[in-house]
Amino acid sequence: MKLRTAAAALALLLPVFSHAAGDAGSCRYVPVAKLPITYTDASHRAIVTGAVNGKPARMIVDTGAYRTSLFRAGAERLGLPLDTTGKYSRGIGGASVNYVARVDDFSVGIAHSGKAPINVIGNASRMDGDALVGVDFLLQTDMELALADNYLQFFRASGCGDTFLAYWDSNAMEIPFSGKEERSNKPYVTVELNGVKLKAILDTGAPHSSVTRRAAELAGVRIDDPGVRKGAKTGGIGDERVDTWFATFDSFSIGPESMKRVELAVHEDASVGALPVDMLLGADFLRTHRILFAMSQDRLYMSYLGGDPFPPRRAPKAP
Repeated sequence: MKLRTAAAALALLLPVFSHAAGDAGSCRYVPVAKLPITYTDASHRAIVTGAVNGKPARMIVDTGAYRTSLFRAGAERLGLPLDTTGKYSRGIGGASVNYVARVDDFSVGIAHSGKAPINVIGNASRMDGDALVGVDFLLQTDMELALADNYLQFFRASGCGDTFLAYWDSNAMEIPFSGKEERSNKPYVTVELNGVKLKAILDTGAPHSSVTRRAAELAGVRIDDPGVRKGAKTGGIGDERVDTWFATFDSFSIGPESMKRVELAVHEDASVGALPVDMLLGADFLRTHRILFAMSQDRLYMSYLGGDPFPPRRAPKAP
């Protein structure tokens, strides 16, 4: 669902960042909206406050989701009648039946849908919120992600070409997209785990970073190796709970940033094709970086802020 923004009007009220590489003043980089973020109590997922038909709604910021959706519990709380669609949403927890609700308005910040149908995820019991805001909204324009400072900011670029856009840090890393998901604008990046190239997404909807079991094995780590710890089952959308392990990898790198001896969760995919990526860089990694999704240039700008991007996880207590 595309949300319409009052970008032209707001641009008159906000500063314009003008910078260019070799052509002074040709790049106009206009901030069009800034949204404060809070966090859920249970999973520490990022939350923005939106509204559905004028009623406040808590919405999970999810750059791992291709579509903005309501959760069934949120739709029922908001008094929205549901129609079945015969379609499904998929995630680590398998598949969940979808419904559709028709709303008079769905808003996030200055963006409003007007009258529109919206997808409703039938089973998302482990999600703390009424809805999730996916890349169909978040990445319509360039988006700055600053979880450490508790905000999102959106920009429109004009005439910027290859201009360096990380206005906050002249030494920020530039990381090209390695592709985009066909059905959405969700970008992939290439990372290396133990020197093996893998496909990853930056996923604000995932509290912790993880790799698939297949990707871990490509990187030379098997779940029965010495030192690999069994974790609790995990899930998200859908009813299934999948097995998880914790393993230490010799090296990880993204762009020019690299680190040694990192511990990551390894999860078993519940549904074939549910996650067409090898690695999720979750909120733990994102909180230690300031990131600009420069959709206008098909690249990321990223600055390391400090702290452990992959903090060790405690093993579950023995029964």
